[in-house]
Amino acid sequence: MTALRNHVGRLRALAGLTQRQLAERTGVSRQAIGAIEGGATSCGVGVALRIATALGCRVEELFEFESETLHADLPVDDPNAPGARRVALGVIRGRPIARTLRGAQGRFWGTHAAQGLVLRSDGSGGAEIQRLRATEDSVFLVGCDPALGLLAAHAARSKAAPEVFWWHVGNDQAQRELVEHRTHAAAVHRTAGAEEPSFPFPVVRVRVASWQLGWIVASGNPKGIASPADLARADVTLVNREAGSGSRGLLDRLLGEAGVPATQVRGYGHEAAGHAEVAEAVRLGVADAGLGLALAAHVAGLDFVPVEVHACDLYLPRDELEQPPIRVLLDALAAGRFRRDLEAFGPYDTSESGDRIERPGRLRDRRP
Repeated sequence: MTALRNHVGRLRALAGLTQRQLAERTGVSRQAIGAIEGGATSCGVGVALRIATALGCRVEELFEFESETLHADLPVDDPNAPGARRVALGVIRGRPIARTLRGAQGRFWGTHAAQGLVLRSDGSGGAEIQRLRATEDSVFLVGCDPALGLLAAHAARSKAAPEVFWWHVGNDQAQRELVEHRTHAAAVHRTAGAEEPSFPFPVVRVRVASWQLGWIVASGNPKGIASPADLARADVTLVNREAGSGSRGLLDRLLGEAGVPATQVRGYGHEAAGHAEVAEAVRLGVADAGLGLALAAHVAGLDFVPVEVHACDLYLPRDELEQPPIRVLLDALAAGRFRRDLEAFGPYDTSESGDRIERPGRLRDRRP
């Protein structure tokens, strides 16, 4: 079963036109434009051509027949996939991609309305999806910085209003998902002197913000934790991050420099899925310390001992930058109101937010 959907309103908003302005350029009434956008009426070929000309697009971009079901990629290694039915739907390099909403927004329960429901999985990376809402405007973000959630909210307030989904994952997984075309953008954080991530295709790096990574400890730091050597004490329990995360990499480097074997650290194997979970473990007294973001300590009312400054960057394939939803996302990131809101949100340095640098790929991307 199919239905006709139109994209006139979205494309008009991206062109920066009001309904009245589009009506004047096409020689029809504003009411007619409103009825076309709302699906209350169809338009003839002549009007469709004039609308397409005014918006700088092709007629086939204005309207499409969509199936109520579609086949989409659904990665079998998604830890949230077993038994999950609610999904977000996106298009990456012309391929429909489904991602489970369980775990979206850095929490176990996704708060987004589902765009689709999994009817059946083929067990090899694909699934038949019942479509509930549009997919072409969706943007997928992965990374561990809570600023991504704020960025998604700002992008959603734009005229074109794409739906932006954020999944909380560590550095290594974020890079892997971008390489495998499972996300539109990947956030990676690192110190100023650390090696930059390498991708098999040209990318653009866009600065999100800079922030401090350090020891999250109880209010007043009653055990005086200030260095990796303190983790070897019998009265100190650590909460760790998962392998592949930036915090885990920093911890292992600090322990190595201090000559402290991981086997001597009580709680080294106790892993938290994100900065907020590290702070929560310390707040509840389950652990005495953990490496995390200054914001997480600030929100939880805990003390923070800074270790080093990290910059968080968003990486996007260069050939995807002109997609309308991506343009909206990057415009939101560069906007002054996002920077001001982020600075009020927590201890972030936004002086370089929105700055872009192009990076060449190391190999030719052969994925179709």
